[in-house]
Amino acid sequence: MANFVNMVQELYVAYFSRPADPAGLAFWTDKLENRVVDYDTIAANFAQTAEYKAAYSAVDNQALVEEIYGNLFNREPEQGGLDFWVNALETGAMTVGNMVTTVAQGAQGSDQFALNAKIGVAAAFTSRIDTPQEQAAYDGQAANMIAINYLAGVKDFITGDLARDPGAIDLAIARMSATFGATDPIELVGVAEPAAPVL
Repeated sequence: MANFVNMVQELYVAYFSRPADPAGLAFWTDKLENRVVDYDTIAANFAQTAEYKAAYSAVDNQALVEEIYGNLFNREPEQGGLDFWVNALETGAMTVGNMVTTVAQGAQGSDQFALNAKIGVAAAFTSRIDTPQEQAAYDGQAANMIAINYLAGVKDFITGDLARDPGAIDLAIARMSATFGATDPIELVGVAEPAAPVL
């Protein structure tokens, strides 16, 4: 179970730079566990969501690759890697979903440490959203930005350990609750009218 949870959290971190909402996490984890969809299919679905399109529709492939590296590893890609991924996207050799999953699964060294720390914090954050009121509050751009900014501080195991502190997470969730209703709600990824899986 934990492995599927981490796989879904990894996609939330890569695509949206935030922890999963509880409903979305439960939805996609169940689909993986029951082999309804695979990891690549979820990635393809994430790339079609309104949240993803709102964040990335106005950026070119270079900016997209740079953003994905930032979300996953808190760094810019090296020039060779940047050129490779941009070319793969521009020639159609890879889709955004293929690129994101390949980059994430190929992480090594300090990149793997950073990614593991982010996934750990994302999992802790989602697990602390444990009341109906908190779950309702994790809805909308203002709440998402609080979660995004919280996860942005995670760069390695040390900052990850600090960010997993339940009190610090609860403060961030309380700020989300205070913004509830302040902005238009957005769809919960994979819960509200999900894109049909490509099987």
